[in-house]
Amino acid sequence: MPALPPLYALQAFLAAADCGSFTGAANRLNLTQGAVSRQVQLLEEYYGCPLFVRVARGLTLTAEGQELLPPVRQAMTSLAEASARVRRGVDVLTIQLPPTMAVRWFLPRLPALQEALPGFEIRVATHWTDAPDFSGSDADAIIAHGKGGWPHVVEVPLMRERLVPLCTPQLAAGLRQPSDLAAATLLHATAHRHEWLTWLRGAGVPELQGAREQLFDTVDMCVQSAERGLGVAIADAALFTDLMTSRKLVTPFDIEVDSGNGYFLTYPPQRREQRNIRLFEQWLLTNVFAR
Repeated sequence: MPALPPLYALQAFLAAADCGSFTGAANRLNLTQGAVSRQVQLLEEYYGCPLFVRVARGLTLTAEGQELLPPVRQAMTSLAEASARVRRGVDVLTIQLPPTMAVRWFLPRLPALQEALPGFEIRVATHWTDAPDFSGSDADAIIAHGKGGWPHVVEVPLMRERLVPLCTPQLAAGLRQPSDLAAATLLHATAHRHEWLTWLRGAGVPELQGAREQLFDTVDMCVQSAERGLGVAIADAALFTDLMTSRKLVTPFDIEVDSGNGYFLTYPPQRREQRNIRLFEQWLLTNVFAR
């Protein structure tokens, strides 16, 4: 059998032909415009001829590109149909989340998800990013933290981030009002202190600084240190309900502050009709975030 060009290059060619531009193809494939252009260039080098001509409003196929398009489309359609038939034997759902959310929020709910989707193999990955990025991930869906408004993904709002101070009941007994935090050790999970600054502004004491400041790498480490009595952490209460229910940690003030961020289920638009995505989204909205 003669050698065939790379599958990624054929996908980029088909998307560019359908969209009439590298920009449109990049949006469809959730890649950069440069990546699509390089894949098409690779295909043109393979065939030894140009496949597109740049025109004022985008791209048009050359005669060689027009000849290549129908068999490439047919081959891709056949491959997608065959893949779908093979995958019916084992349904896989790969979910990517921020590390603290995965450990504190998702893992306690994993048994319920497994019971709701008995035919699925559920895989969990963790990664902290400022925006959901599917180009370097095999995740089917990413639960992302931020303000939303990311390009090229479907966003399903799940919950707002509401910040509260957390500390042991013993430390809380000495904190009557927010200004009392000036005598406490404030625990931070970020060097810029953004979470504490946001809460302090919302509580009416924007200039306050703790007697000591302690920085950690993650929110989880910050909260674990608060559990050990080392100071007062700041975190989203929804991620630590187990510690608050058991009263290992309490919030010393009845003040929740919306951080301006939230959590979103995200996935590429072309996956909207995938069975695993539809069932996972339905489970989240029906059983976890029922409105």
